[in-house]
Amino acid sequence: MDKEDEAGTPAAITGRANAGRAITDRANAGRANAGQAITGRANAGQAITGRANAGRAITGQVITNEMVFAALPPRAPESHKGTYGRVLAVCGCPAYRGAAALSALGALRAGAGIVTLAAPEAVIASVAARILEATFLPLPEDAVVASAALADAARRATVCLGGCGYEPDETAAREMRLLLHHAAGTVVLDAGGLCSLAAEPDTLREAAGRLIITPHPGEMARLADRPTAHILQAPAQIACGMAKRLGAVVVLKGHRTLVATPAGQLYENRTGNAGLARGGSGDVLAGIIAGLAAQGLTPVQAAVCGVYLHGLAADRCAARLSMQGMLPEDILSDLCAVYLENGR
Repeated sequence: MDKEDEAGTPAAITGRANAGRAITDRANAGRANAGQAITGRANAGQAITGRANAGRAITGQVITNEMVFAALPPRAPESHKGTYGRVLAVCGCPAYRGAAALSALGALRAGAGIVTLAAPEAVIASVAARILEATFLPLPEDAVVASAALADAARRATVCLGGCGYEPDETAAREMRLLLHHAAGTVVLDAGGLCSLAAEPDTLREAAGRLIITPHPGEMARLADRPTAHILQAPAQIACGMAKRLGAVVVLKGHRTLVATPAGQLYENRTGNAGLARGGSGDVLAGIIAGLAAQGLTPVQAAVCGVYLHGLAADRCAARLSMQGMLPEDILSDLCAVYLENGR
């Protein structure tokens, strides 16, 4: 367990601007400053400039175990499934059926009370026997009927997760627009669903303040209309700029995943390993973030806690199974161990 800060209380993730240590677009320098509170004041830490924009300092805070579990309280003895929220996962297509299973399982293992997978009947038929705890909303081929069903489900969900295992086509765009328009709570967009709206920033801004996007550098390049090489050169600047542009929490995945907020916060995650470099890891992450948001965490808290827990579980999984052999679904067992060790 990490030490507490000097005041004797765990660090907090509040969704306001932070006063933590610096994070750089260059090589990481120094150790995490564990236990720092995130305040509404300007950053007081050392400023380190990004390589692509040497005139602008970008500072932030490294995510710690203390921050995460301060934001994720233990479950109340008299709670019920409704206490922990409803996740509507609009994920999976015939070519990527596994993404639907992994994202739904991620939300369940994160602790969501109810997870409903909305997908074509062929996808649901493939994954239903693997996910006994989920409920299902089969989407018919008739677009009008499917749209009406999705809109109704989105209105009733605490969190909508969309895009895992989707091709970035017009069907994906139509369904993601529905989620953004009808969802009352947090919306998490990933993969093909997110990329299907790359040319529609106004549509994405419809959920400003409630939206979390989880692109890898290639997907971010599509959103930003810039080469992937540029994203890799200045990830902090790109993530912060996109967060401000869309009014969204941006999870820019990579070796050191970054979480940027519309308020100008930047968080860096230092858990995780190369065993995550395989298809399906991002689906698990998106599901975990959605599951955390369903339990009442703010979009900033859900994103920050999600990337940290996903990476920490992956580190434990690699120690158990090896980076070479571990699979994304294996991580979820280690997430349970992380929760147990931290009294959750």
